[in-house]
Amino acid sequence: MDQVASILEQLRLFTIQHAPGGVPTGAVPVALILLLCGIAMSVVGAKFARFALTSAFVVAGGFMGDQFAHAFEFSRPVCVAGGAGLIGLIGFQTFRLWVGVAVAMFLSAMVVGGYGSNRLLPYLAEYTETSSPDFGQPVPVGDTEFSLPTLNEQEAHLNRDPQVWFANFWKYVTERDPGVAHNVQALAILTALGGLCVGLMAVRPSLVISTSLIGTTMVVMGLGTLLSSSVSSAHASIQNNPRLIGLGVAAFLATSLVLQTMLMRKSTVGGPKPAKS
Repeated sequence: MDQVASILEQLRLFTIQHAPGGVPTGAVPVALILLLCGIAMSVVGAKFARFALTSAFVVAGGFMGDQFAHAFEFSRPVCVAGGAGLIGLIGFQTFRLWVGVAVAMFLSAMVVGGYGSNRLLPYLAEYTETSSPDFGQPVPVGDTEFSLPTLNEQEAHLNRDPQVWFANFWKYVTERDPGVAHNVQALAILTALGGLCVGLMAVRPSLVISTSLIGTTMVVMGLGTLLSSSVSSAHASIQNNPRLIGLGVAAFLATSLVLQTMLMRKSTVGGPKPAKS
């Protein structure tokens, strides 16, 4: 549990370092955003998934239309409206495909994450120690020598490229345990193909399950961050009761699954009836 919390904290700090300007990066604002988005995802995520996807495609189409108008000097309103309409229609019609892709990615991430939590975390701890910026020319102070990073080394550490960091970490793992790399790749491919098939064949159950899991994860992370930042005593007492955490998460997940299933059934019953042949 402590290792997972440490990894999440490192990811949060890494995200803060690379977040664009104007985005809230404090622990409490980010936790509140996670909490609210997680609750919304857990309650109405499956019901409004198609609307959200189509809206995202409309916005992307409008942006592409604006770029097209700027590049070829056409009418901007016409290009923006046309791009938004065409790309939005593509997103609406290919909704089932994107559900399959999302389920494939989510299932693959879950399986690989579960496998990696046991096999990759030790290598991550070793790599974090070896890649830390605490190196350079030793500076004698009394009878003790301290190793201090140079200004260039500190700047490079703060402005790390995520792709370069991941590539170096993966190289570090494969050099020490090639079997882990092969197993991770095989699991990722197999689970992605299986998730794609499940998402294409069972869209609504896949939406309910995936949005409930994602929403529950966001709620747990948001609450954990709020408690650790605001009420440290409550956070410590909850950490000492892992069964309580498990029961709370299971209850919230079960409630989300039941609510979303009921909402999806109501929308199906209240929808238009198919035409008789």
